[in-house]
Amino acid sequence: MSQTQQIADSYRAVTVKGAWYGPSLAELLAEISPELATTPPVPGAHSISALLQHMLLWNERIRNTSDLNPLPRWEAEKEWAEPPIPWNELVVRWNHSRDLLEVRLRNFPIKDLGKQVPGRSYPYETMLQGAVQHAIYHSGQIAMVLSMLRSRAK
Repeated sequence: MSQTQQIADSYRAVTVKGAWYGPSLAELLAEISPELATTPPVPGAHSISALLQHMLLWNERIRNTSDLNPLPRWEAEKEWAEPPIPWNELVVRWNHSRDLLEVRLRNFPIKDLGKQVPGRSYPYETMLQGAVQHAIYHSGQIAMVLSMLRSRAK
């Protein structure tokens, strides 16, 4: 199995089914109502919806990165400034973006893994593995927020 296939399989496990550590992102999202999704666990914290929208933004950035389209700079003040997308639409958009990124991972040329990502100082291999790590990190946050909201409702 090629390295890009391994990365794509890991991404699929984390985001669809088969995560080694617990529920995948899709399994978590299936349990979340629009009300829960938009409720911050504590004042000033990100809601599940905000976290998923952030993940969508970065999926699209990673998927669209090329020699003609450098990966945009990370700017903390802009990361969470996008207008909120309604929950049901956000989930549909996330699933579509997730599928497209998986295809990009599976079809990424192995010979290009060592090339520098335009706009960054690291290779594509780092960015593509980072997509998996990013999904794990924010899935964990989503699971934690969901747990906090459920315990508050009891």
